[in-house]
Amino acid sequence: MSRILVVEDEETLADAIQDVLQDAGFDVQVARNGLEAWRKLEGNAPDLLLLDLMLPLLDGRGLLMRMRDHGQLRELPVVVITNASRKALGDQQVQSFLEKPVTLKGLVTAVTSALGSAGG
Repeated sequence: MSRILVVEDEETLADAIQDVLQDAGFDVQVARNGLEAWRKLEGNAPDLLLLDLMLPLLDGRGLLMRMRDHGQLRELPVVVITNASRKALGDQQVQSFLEKPVTLKGLVTAVTSALGSAGG
């Protein structure tokens, strides 16, 4: 069972994403801000990160920059789901970029595809 860390500060959306991904057979954890996500990533990296860019304490772009500088996390597949434009990513590479609002079916498809292309 693939493990996913959802990083989303909007509680209602985070809960909905967690529910739909668990129903699809994934093991899902949630972090409400970038610093909480970083602690979880360092402790036990998941198979995929589902990341909002606009987060408190450490934004999604900052989290990506930390990950890309960290040996173990450098290659972790990332799916971005955000209200921000793709330009907000700068030169950070991700497996998929989804603009909110996103359908839950589209989300599951993007996650499954990213895990498949990463060999997970």
